[in-house]
Amino acid sequence: MQLQNEIVKKHTPIKSLLIDWLIIFGTYLFIRIFFALFGLHQNIVLLGCCLAILPYLFGALYLQKSHKQCQLWLAALAILIPSVVEKAAIYLFGAYLYNLRPINVVGVMEAIKSNAPYTNFIKNQSAQNLINLSYFNWTYILCSIAISVLVILLLHKTKQKSNKG
Repeated sequence: MQLQNEIVKKHTPIKSLLIDWLIIFGTYLFIRIFFALFGLHQNIVLLGCCLAILPYLFGALYLQKSHKQCQLWLAALAILIPSVVEKAAIYLFGAYLYNLRPINVVGVMEAIKSNAPYTNFIKNQSAQNLINLSYFNWTYILCSIAISVLVILLLHKTKQKSNKG
């Protein structure tokens, strides 16, 4: 019976990564829905800050609580992969919405930043306001990756201190 409990409680790295990615994705979706429901989606600075910090912070909290020892590579994979995938997905979605080629990086980023009406897929202005991507700019990209790296380092430091103490 005790052996069975130990097997159930044991977290494999793959399972931990998947759970962490689901937490990050769920937090991201919750923030987007919360901002849309309460009319905050036009406040792009607040939206960008929340999306850059909160999902990765909650992912790191899960890793800290679920693992006695969290290796640096696991924390890096758990936090950085969703961060990079999120930026690539938003970029490609923006290129699709503005009917631009993804190779045209400057054009896609300018179109997203300008918050011009979408030329593809969504023609309704109300729906376009809900899917506001104008927070996505170079500042958001660089700051959110830097925050992700900082969260990884803080997680690693706190795990080292808790293991020594």
